Amino acid sequence: MTLDEVIKVTNRRVNALEYVVIPRIDFTINYIDKELDEESREDFFRLKRVTDKKKQDKQEALREADLKAELAAKGGKVEEHQEEADNIFGAEEEDDIVF
Repeated sequence: MTLDEVIKVTNRRVNALEYVVIPRIDFTINYIDKELDEESREDFFRLKRVTDKKKQDKQEALREADLKAELAAKGGKVEEHQEEADNIFGAEEEDDIVF
């Protein structure tokens, strides 16, 4: 009788491990893997975008330098184009507000 009860308890524990605990652990491991993969894809995409932006900026700078060189070679006046952002709140100065 005692041996039968011990076997039942052991079988319940084995079943709990096999059908509850191990699947939960597997699910957690799979979830973590998916999240890490997604994060690495995001990092790769972000890095790719940054390098593309740097290449574009470098090409823009080279184009501007070429245009300036052409104008200087032709004897034209090289003009610097600097645009100032308009203040959307008007031209008056305001004191800082401290909260």
